[in-house]
Amino acid sequence: MAVHESIGPYCLFYILPIIGVLSLWTLGIWSYGGAMFAFGVIPFFDLIIPEDTTNPTKEQGKRLSKEFRFKLIPALWVPAQYGLVFFAAHVFNSPGLMIYERVGIVVSVGILAGAIGINVAHELIHKPTWWEKLLGRVLLAGVCYGHWADEHLYGHHRLVSTPLDPATSRFGESFYAFWPRTVKGTWDSAVALESRRLRDLSGWRRLWEDMVFRSCLSSLTVAMIFFAIWGWGGLGFFCAQAPIAFTMLELVNYIEHYGLAREKRPGAPSIEELQAEKLRGNYSKISSSFEPVSPFHSWNAGHTVTNYFLLKLQRHSDHHANGGRRYQVLRSFVASPQLPTGYAGCILLALFPPLWFRILDPKVAKYKSLMKSIKKAGIDVFTEEFDEMARTVGGLDVALERAKQKKKTS
Repeated sequence: MAVHESIGPYCLFYILPIIGVLSLWTLGIWSYGGAMFAFGVIPFFDLIIPEDTTNPTKEQGKRLSKEFRFKLIPALWVPAQYGLVFFAAHVFNSPGLMIYERVGIVVSVGILAGAIGINVAHELIHKPTWWEKLLGRVLLAGVCYGHWADEHLYGHHRLVSTPLDPATSRFGESFYAFWPRTVKGTWDSAVALESRRLRDLSGWRRLWEDMVFRSCLSSLTVAMIFFAIWGWGGLGFFCAQAPIAFTMLELVNYIEHYGLAREKRPGAPSIEELQAEKLRGNYSKISSSFEPVSPFHSWNAGHTVTNYFLLKLQRHSDHHANGGRRYQVLRSFVASPQLPTGYAGCILLALFPPLWFRILDPKVAKYKSLMKSIKKAGIDVFTEEFDEMARTVGGLDVALERAKQKKKTS
């Protein structure tokens, strides 16, 4: 499969507002249309369409990264999402709806605002331009999760795959145990980061510079708009869809690093001591107490349909290696841990812990063992040269053997 230089495939998720509008017009069981599409249609096509693991060349990467048309895809989602959400709120507050229809509207809007909206916000907040960062925060204001932005950028990306990262799920931890830990931990971490950053300020200036305060104010503003238009029904709709949206985010967080822990360095402070450092916002000391982050610490998936719906978020190892890299040039590595299906399918698995553990736990053990053997052999499997060899010779195992033989004879 060739590298897509067209923006067409990346526009796939704009199907969802169309489905949303049709669902709101027809109602009945179709009020759940968004949920049906996200967790029925998308996983089905992931299974039957060949995976896409092709990477752009260096020349393509440099050129595509600069093209403005790719920036428009996530940027235009902001008015599209708010337009659909406001229309949904109007329908939700119309007389004569059945309870199950109102529930369907809230669930479908929450899934769309979380699975697509927060993912688009994630793409935007990682970028260097002020307007992209602003648009990302506008999306997060609509789901009451603006504090997540700074925690993600300055907390999660430093502490990923350590016991002190609230967004990393632990081996054997169910999603239902992970959810309260990550929701509370994300808030606490965001507050700690801002407290450290603003420790020399006080008074009104301290309050205004606080990004956690600003995120709360932004969400309150959006909530008041819903209240001003539809009264308590509008406010109730807004407050109901928000937790569904950020639960979708946390389901993705649960999947992305499950069980792939970084090893603690010999002689590093205890977890209790590191926890105290975290409360002080000293994240650099915590990160240096563990082995460096590598592509082995993120789950990836080559499933084509979900990859385009999620702007290639499933190429997650490369994202953690290069946080500012734009979605259209993210790379896939043969050696990186691979999920059994795309994120849409894995979310369904995560909702049933026994099934999730049965499928994922053996994979965690496999990749941990592979990681140890590769470290022992001293081979860098995440270079472009090794990755190309693995693709050419037909797999990781064959490429590893050849690399070992080459190292012995050199």
